[in-house]
Amino acid sequence: MRIMLWGGRSKARILIDMISEIYPTKAEIIGIFDETLDELSFDTKIKLYSDETGLSSLYATATHFVVCIGGEHGFARYKISEKLKENGLAPVDLISSHGLLDKLDSCGDGIQVMPGAIAHKFTSIGSQCILNTNSTVDHECRLGNGVHIMGGASIAGQVEIGNFSTIGTNATVLPGLTLGNNVFVGAGAVVTENIKDNLVVAGVPAKTIKKFNPIFNTAIFEKLNP
Repeated sequence: MRIMLWGGRSKARILIDMISEIYPTKAEIIGIFDETLDELSFDTKIKLYSDETGLSSLYATATHFVVCIGGEHGFARYKISEKLKENGLAPVDLISSHGLLDKLDSCGDGIQVMPGAIAHKFTSIGSQCILNTNSTVDHECRLGNGVHIMGGASIAGQVEIGNFSTIGTNATVLPGLTLGNNVFVGAGAVVTENIKDNLVVAGVPAKTIKKFNPIFNTAIFEKLNP
């Protein structure tokens, strides 16, 4: 695999190390693309590219990709993935040997599973999802595309989480609830009732704070494909 990384901040540093651990002889990282950076904040021999010429160069040589964007940016992570797949690149799954995916019903592509993360039996997970350190997703849950379960968050059984939603660090979602698309649950919150689309909730119990409407800038792809 000749892998390009999209995103050059701390997430990239972590995923570079995971790639070397999981695919020690099968993967070569050929470059990092990040149009927001002039230089990387960590030491690496991997070259940074930041414009459409560099992206075109990566397209010409890469076979696979990893999107190194975490936080609440699941919408962007998923849309970037779809654009890269349109250009013939294949997503890479990164599952730590210290994480556990236990007899899932289904799992989409590009999943990132960090150490200590667990997804229990008969759960379904969409594409470009992140299960961060020590997070737990209990039995028979349904996670949409681009979902991020942050470190230490706990999702009880039979919970449904819509596309591009984020569950904050150490937050808890009680059993059988439904969270809509583009929901952001704040750190440490306890969700005790269903949450509609496009909302930020926080507190114990979780209450609506404001609207949440993620966006994705397609300009770099439009430059490549006018």
